[in-house]
Amino acid sequence: MQADRSVVSAAGAPTGAAVEQVSVPDRLPLALRSEQLRIRYEIDVSACADVPAAALWIFRAGAPYRVQAGGVPLRLLSANQRAQTGGADADTAADAQSSYNGRIPALFALPAGATRVVVELQTLPYIATGLVQLALGPTHALLPQHTDAVREVVGYADAASGVVLVLGLMALLLWLPRRRDLNLLWLAAACGLWGMRGLIYYDNTVPGRPLVYEQLNAVNALLAAATITAAVLHLLRFSKRFYMSVLAGVTLLALIGFGAAELAQRGAIIARSVAQVAGTGMICWLGVAIWRRRHLVAMRHVFGLLGCLIALVVCVVHDLLVVTGALPPTSNAYVFWGFVTVLVGYALMSGEYVVMTLGRAERSNEELERRVAAKSGELEASYTQLRNTEIASAREAARVQERERLLREMHDGLGAQLMTALRGVERGALSREQLAQSLQDGLDELRLLMDSTDTSHYLPAALAAWRNRWDARLAAAGVLLEWHMDDSLEDVNLGNEAALHVMRILQEATTNVVKHSRAGRMVLRAGVHAGPDGVSTLQIEVSDDGAGLSGEAARSGARGLKNMAYRAGQIGAQLAVTNRPPPGTGCLVRLVLPMPLAA
Repeated sequence: MQADRSVVSAAGAPTGAAVEQVSVPDRLPLALRSEQLRIRYEIDVSACADVPAAALWIFRAGAPYRVQAGGVPLRLLSANQRAQTGGADADTAADAQSSYNGRIPALFALPAGATRVVVELQTLPYIATGLVQLALGPTHALLPQHTDAVREVVGYADAASGVVLVLGLMALLLWLPRRRDLNLLWLAAACGLWGMRGLIYYDNTVPGRPLVYEQLNAVNALLAAATITAAVLHLLRFSKRFYMSVLAGVTLLALIGFGAAELAQRGAIIARSVAQVAGTGMICWLGVAIWRRRHLVAMRHVFGLLGCLIALVVCVVHDLLVVTGALPPTSNAYVFWGFVTVLVGYALMSGEYVVMTLGRAERSNEELERRVAAKSGELEASYTQLRNTEIASAREAARVQERERLLREMHDGLGAQLMTALRGVERGALSREQLAQSLQDGLDELRLLMDSTDTSHYLPAALAAWRNRWDARLAAAGVLLEWHMDDSLEDVNLGNEAALHVMRILQEATTNVVKHSRAGRMVLRAGVHAGPDGVSTLQIEVSDDGAGLSGEAARSGARGLKNMAYRAGQIGAQLAVTNRPPPGTGCLVRLVLPMPLAA
């Protein structure tokens, strides 16, 4: 098909260049490949002026373009929604503002009676060709051809973009709890960049300024190459600043070239070429780095990544040959699918790496739990052994202490009584009755010692045993015993030492009644009483109706009273020995023992 080609400035002003008739596909000279020029094609469509429902099919154009007939924008038709994500049935006002993506096949409805159609490239072409392929005819005849072309060019790019975006999201979610695995973060960035590119650059319409749209395509490819390179370098432990600094420096210089070209309004093709060379160099360098560090990863991963990178490089070389005009401009572009292959392959490898890492962490946790359990068992065994040792030591100390107590009590009590009886017999100073009394006192001491060996003493039973021993002796001395035991004593138990001291104090008080008071009646009272501060006390009182505590009696019984006071102090009790208040006569002995010590 023939077309008349003219050149205008970016502002739409004529450049003085002659109108040329060219054949489609139209190979552009380098002088026309500039962002300061717009290339305009005028196509004769008079052959379809009388054809109802005629259409113009544009398979490909070298840059974003606008198409008009008689100054009116043509309406875009679509037989496949994958080729028209921007809205196929937009009204004329919207079409007037739209630039169409030269990469995607487009089918336009021709208005009735139209004879000339103008196609104007809006910016610097991305390939060395202006219009690549055109066709005229009835819509129903062109529609199958258009559908097949869309399916071949677009394919399942939107689905692949969705898969890549999902992989990026998964990588980001895996990175969040594992902030040190920067390879996952870089993988998420690469997937995000390339997934968005697939959604934007496989659309029919061009958003924003056409030049920026085309330049961002090259920027996106550069950043995708840089991020996937950074991801693999981190996985291969190329984490030294030198490598990352080189990668960042090359990327930054290429981006600065785009900024400079935008400010100068010239040199866009140079910036685009530099970015393409830089991105290709990164991918090639990455392949070398993988081979150099092949001992760090499984060989299947090495060959898998290298295979993906080789496929990407082949796709890049193919598309660069199309861009430079070495291959026909009708050839499909494969860089998108090459990058998708690399991203999916690396994502699968990273997923296996994460699974293996989690497995190692789980096994480490299990081993740690096993070791902790073993150490806990050892500590528990050591604690049990230490506790048993402490218990055995405490028992041995208690036995030693009890033996020393018994020896001391035998020496001071029974031993003293027997020694007194022995000396009296040797000197002939004791009568039969005195000797019997001395021996009886010794037996009482022995009974007290025997009773004190019990681990716990039930106080009512101990007092009953005391009464059983002393009833007959008190009766023989002419002393009537009155017994008053309160029911509150039912729960009172005394320890060995407390029971011995209490019974010795009671025995000493009773002995004083028999020997010194000349009493006819003795009263024993025992009970538990609650004090004003809420503390319960055990109180034992021994009273008589004898002569009372005179000065001479106090002196003669001074030793006994001192012994009683000493024993009370040993168990934390209070002892009071006083005369009964008038009109009563006799003596009153009161022992008060706090219940925590008594119980």
